[in-house]
Amino acid sequence: MPMTQQDIQQHYEQEWKRLSDRAATGGDLRYSSPIEDAVVYPAYQELIADLKIRVQGGSVLDVGCGSGRWARYFLDRFQPRRLVGIDVTQASVDLLRQMKPPNTGCELRFERADITTAQFDLGETFDLINVSNVLFHIPEEELYAAALANLAGHLAPDGRMVTTEYLPRITMRTEWMLVRSRYHFEHAVRAAGLRIVGVRAFSIFSNDPMGLDGPDDGARKSFNRVRNLSQTMLKSANDDQTRQFLVDFLAEIERAVLMFCRERIADVDMPSQKLVALARN
Repeated sequence: MPMTQQDIQQHYEQEWKRLSDRAATGGDLRYSSPIEDAVVYPAYQELIADLKIRVQGGSVLDVGCGSGRWARYFLDRFQPRRLVGIDVTQASVDLLRQMKPPNTGCELRFERADITTAQFDLGETFDLINVSNVLFHIPEEELYAAALANLAGHLAPDGRMVTTEYLPRITMRTEWMLVRSRYHFEHAVRAAGLRIVGVRAFSIFSNDPMGLDGPDDGARKSFNRVRNLSQTMLKSANDDQTRQFLVDFLAEIERAVLMFCRERIADVDMPSQKLVALARN
């Protein structure tokens, strides 16, 4: 039975608590594929540079901060003046309040907040709002519309919101996600007073192949097979050197496929997840 937003919230409340309890170091908090990280991090930096998003010396809101993946990314690669992380789970906030910024000039704070409620108000606007793997975990349409409108209201006039989306041609419902079609997504974005200003594809095989249209026993089945075999290879590595070689090798395959596809089709048509940049109308 498909999960509701409340079901997903309860799952991650337990997941972030479990991750926190077993973590001995900051590296133990990793909750993403290292292959995907190797591809998406440079892609995000290029998007920030191309769109002239003010992250260096600016203010960043990280929505769905989870185990701190993106907070660490912004703190390690930029020097934001302020970084605010919010999550709907208290376990995430408790976990990340132990984080220390690498530079003393950054105001860093984490708080529990639900972007789907009428009461959501942080009392400030941001140069960048990062919304990674969050919106498709809000299947209820009224809550989804409220989340977009709430985030739009927290965007500085020249700011940008970057969300991770799949953008297939048809809307698909899975147990965990409502993957909205590009048309559904664009309509909801316009209704919230936003517009799409950039799309950057990444993660062909190291993420769910939900950018593909059609049945699960078609092309998506083949993409999932490659993904599962890649994960099996990584888990079978007996030492750090072998594991790093495999990560580098598989990430290079991702980049090669992306480069080949990009010469022939638009990023929105890639069989991948995408970074989608939004601006206020």
